[in-house]
Amino acid sequence: MRIQVIVCVMALFSGTASAHHSFAAFDMKKEVRISGTVAEVQYTNPHVWLFVDVAAASGGTESWAIEAGGPNILLRSGWKANTVKVGDKVGVTLHPMRDGKRGGSLIKIVLPDGKTIGG
Repeated sequence: MRIQVIVCVMALFSGTASAHHSFAAFDMKKEVRISGTVAEVQYTNPHVWLFVDVAAASGGTESWAIEAGGPNILLRSGWKANTVKVGDKVGVTLHPMRDGKRGGSLIKIVLPDGKTIGG
């Protein structure tokens, strides 16, 4: 009976652990560096998102969507909810999207004061 209860509990929690998405959408072998102005920050679970406007070759701007770790993970790396603010000029290193869209997975960000933190 005890073993059956343990197996049932393990089965319940195993589905939760495997539900998290993979990083298959990102090309983890490539790194791209962009510089631009932070247009939006979504400091929420399960992942923080940064939207950075980058100057385009055509003269306009292109919006890049950058996925970072969750707030708790970022907090351990030195982030706070107000570390990156709308209007900040930043440099970002990321793993780009495999499909060529403007976005990726954050590796590190250089803040306006020159401080570099990981994502």
